[in-house]
Amino acid sequence: MKRILILAFALFAFHYSHAQATEDLAVELTVTTSATPPSITLKWKDITYDTPAYHIWKKAKTATSWGTEIAILTATDSVYTDLAVVVDSAYEYQVWAEGSIYSAGYIYAGIKNPAIHNKGTMLLLVDSTFTDSCSAALNTLVQDLWGDGWQLIRHDLSRSLDDTAVKSIIANDYATHANVKSVLIIGHIAVPYAGDFIETGDYPPDGHVPYHDGAWPSDIYYSCMTGWTDVTVNNTLGSYTANWNVPGDNKFDQTTIPSAAVLQISRIDMNNMPSFAFSEAQLLNSYLARDHQYKMDSLGIRHRGIINDNFGYFSGEGFAANGWRNFPPLVSRDSIYVLPYIASLADSSFQWAYACGGGSFTTASGVGATSDFAANPVNGIFTMMFGSYFGDWNVQDNFLRAPLCSSTPALTCCWAGRPNWFFHHMALGENIGYGSLLTQNNAGLYQNTGYGNQYIHVALMGDLSLRTDYIQPPSALTVTPVAGAGATLTWAASPDPGVIGYYVYRADSLYGYCAKISTMLTTTTFTDASGTAGLKYYMVRPVKLQSTPSGGYYNLGIGITDTATVSYPSLHTTTISPVVEVTVFPNPAQNNIAVSINTQTVAIATIYMLNEAGQQLNTATKQLNTGANTYSLNVTTYPAGVYNLVVKIGDETQVKKWVKM
Repeated sequence: MKRILILAFALFAFHYSHAQATEDLAVELTVTTSATPPSITLKWKDITYDTPAYHIWKKAKTATSWGTEIAILTATDSVYTDLAVVVDSAYEYQVWAEGSIYSAGYIYAGIKNPAIHNKGTMLLLVDSTFTDSCSAALNTLVQDLWGDGWQLIRHDLSRSLDDTAVKSIIANDYATHANVKSVLIIGHIAVPYAGDFIETGDYPPDGHVPYHDGAWPSDIYYSCMTGWTDVTVNNTLGSYTANWNVPGDNKFDQTTIPSAAVLQISRIDMNNMPSFAFSEAQLLNSYLARDHQYKMDSLGIRHRGIINDNFGYFSGEGFAANGWRNFPPLVSRDSIYVLPYIASLADSSFQWAYACGGGSFTTASGVGATSDFAANPVNGIFTMMFGSYFGDWNVQDNFLRAPLCSSTPALTCCWAGRPNWFFHHMALGENIGYGSLLTQNNAGLYQNTGYGNQYIHVALMGDLSLRTDYIQPPSALTVTPVAGAGATLTWAASPDPGVIGYYVYRADSLYGYCAKISTMLTTTTFTDASGTAGLKYYMVRPVKLQSTPSGGYYNLGIGITDTATVSYPSLHTTTISPVVEVTVFPNPAQNNIAVSINTQTVAIATIYMLNEAGQQLNTATKQLNTGANTYSLNVTTYPAGVYNLVVKIGDETQVKKWVKM
């Protein structure tokens, strides 16, 4: 039977055995980069406790294994420079400190990593209780999501629907629509339950046996498409009837996910929070207002982190290592503070926060209570908390959901410690839902001394689309159709002094796929001279080269939109350059690469590779349609090195450099 420690106050009080500290369990990574010549230099804080060597691995973002170590350094080293990198790319690194205690760190680092223009399709499930009472705020949310690169499919659902009916809607959309990536639940839409904690030999994630046995809330049910059953578990050992799980009760048997989670998922749910003395609609409107302000870059949030650790080393689990490991790549090592949680967030801003302590459904010892969130603002955005009971979040005045209900609400919260969470990709532009999905599926790719990998309880509260960096948008977009000659777009510049240009996009339907139809523009005008006639939805997004402790990336702001009915010259295909953009993903790659060619016209492309010696490899001819065209190329047999992908269409040639690992 697995060993686990109960998170009761009497067992944790400053549990620093043998002078070991929670911070020792994290390799705190940052980087410096150079474009000429290209290099990424990893840096970390020395771990002085019994660490004879550091092991370093590197992989492509989507690779499912780390492969072979790229370096082994001595205990006196705290810097490593990687020269096998290229500009316009990013790489994921794992640094493991070898010793009697286990320490690991992760960073996704890059040099001018390309912008993420399209994020896929999001299913927005809105509790119909709020269709009218929160209509304006919901419309703003939808517009912001679309402006951030998401395509939207919205369903307004009664909270009386059970979880299997809601799952059927999600599964149908996932099967019938292209590129469905996420589900954002707004309100108290059906909460699934799953699990057989203790009966299967798996203790409840908070270790309270038998009081917290049985089923826990499991929104991940909506993300895993197959493998769920409700026929075998018969567990009524827990103290709370909500956790009881018996055959046929619509609570599922599985304690670990039965199949891979395929959708990012999160929930914004203010149900049953009477300590806040406001209605659900008022709490939701308040949350969505701040969500919008943050995305408009109008809050002045300071990029720094706070840690309030009331468990300490805890026999090697060191729950607060979630802060020490995640925060350096996001805000830098020098911007992490050990301070009281509630009081510090009430007085000043911290973009990231972590707190843990022995808990109940409404408290965490040394941290605070739900009533403290009702009485104080939360001047933070991304929060992680951990302690007994409140990870079971579908209860009255739940402590995990409380930060989202404050008068100045936090915007996300998760129960981080069993298991540990991984958000390092956010430093180069990914949304928090990306890290949530990685955490839910993690079976050991990201080393974890905690407990609960792939358990059904892992959940994100808040808006999964949120990122670390936003830009003040441009304004006053006007689209003027020109009869038979497309349209002219003009707009007012973003007030952000770091903006280096703008991209223009066009969609055929409201909240549908926005195709990029321009290169990066340094002016505030654009002429759309080619396409198919009809009603078009135009979007303009600002871009800046964002510097972070993980390197740099091209960061896109929320887009502004306008519409026009346009027509084009019948012979436009002979007068314009057909290729808009060529991208290669992943980069670096191990086995396969996806080549995306976005064109303004139907065309024929010749595609081939050049190795470092200039030799031409694997020539192919492809028919291109207007818009995005994607082709998969197997590069398993290519030797490691730097290659150039060449795309030729008529007299135009585009070259993209990529790395085979």
